[in-house]
Amino acid sequence: MSTTLIKNVKIFNGIECIEADKVVIENGYITDKAEGDIEIDGSGCTLLPGFIDAHIHLYESKNLKEASMYGVTTMMDMGTRSPEVVDSLKNLSGLPDIRSSYCPAFTSGSNMPIKMGYSESAYVISATDAERFVNEQIANGADYIKVILEEQSVSVKTVVFPPEIVAAIVTQAHINGKKVIAHAVSTSSFKTAIKAGVDVVTHIPFVEPLTEEIIELMSKNGTVSVPTMVTMKGIVESIKKFNPYAPLNYDYVKESVARLYKAGVTIMAGSDSNTGDPTTPYSAPYGISLLDELKLMVEAGFTPIQAIQSATSIPAKYFGMDDRGIIKSGYRADLILIKGDPTVDINAVKDIKQVWIRGKETIK
Repeated sequence: MSTTLIKNVKIFNGIECIEADKVVIENGYITDKAEGDIEIDGSGCTLLPGFIDAHIHLYESKNLKEASMYGVTTMMDMGTRSPEVVDSLKNLSGLPDIRSSYCPAFTSGSNMPIKMGYSESAYVISATDAERFVNEQIANGADYIKVILEEQSVSVKTVVFPPEIVAAIVTQAHINGKKVIAHAVSTSSFKTAIKAGVDVVTHIPFVEPLTEEIIELMSKNGTVSVPTMVTMKGIVESIKKFNPYAPLNYDYVKESVARLYKAGVTIMAGSDSNTGDPTTPYSAPYGISLLDELKLMVEAGFTPIQAIQSATSIPAKYFGMDDRGIIKSGYRADLILIKGDPTVDINAVKDIKQVWIRGKETIK
């Protein structure tokens, strides 16, 4: 099989900019060879590791194709109605690699499983039922466990997951070596998630900013945030078009993320892309939304390098994906060639010249 040499290029390896100015791809991986059969001149460009979107929802192969055009090479699904659909989208040549929670957990008082098309097995009715639920998702092939802590609606004064059941799910997941991701859009559900020991809280409240107590708890407990700022912003803007007086404010999201960042909480980039879901007030498109997320993170105080790290080396390390997120010999050739330098100007991240997923070019 032929080798590809990308030369005369600035390299951000996922952690830092390095001295090397070339990378060689062979058999889908980065190699330490110095020459290639095919040569690509990267003058004026920056080479990045492929992006990991830490929060999406999958429906069809079109989702993967759209994401790949914008440099997303790994997609982390956070809830599917059909394990068969997710399984059918795994290991497709030239398309993003897939991780999934399969079915998320809902409290017994919720009407969301019916509304969103999930089966009754999504309900976790007691602490003892947690083992059944977690084992079912692991049997499906779950890479992590997802818990929905309140109704997915604008009003957060709805059914809330009993803390003792959330804690039981976390305990059972951790026994099986799985991390737990919690959907939370209110300060009360954030507190429930953190005290129950969840690993990752996804989303940020837009009705009020996170309290100092919650931020301190996250920092102390090592709780990770995937804020999905782009979707929270989209929801606020969409609802305010119809109801300008709705008590929602994106500034609360930006403020909370800025304070989490300053407190040293680990933050990973996720878009919550879900264009196949008719139940949501805003559907973030695949791929481009992650790039918009990086820009919003910079607006909240991140440096461009820190924002890029949040979509490359940080999620790869945190979720044990030891073959990606870094440009290094022996790692997957998941790469993005960008005109300009997004490590200085994050806006350049959208000027994509080429993407490789396990060594296969995706942009023609």
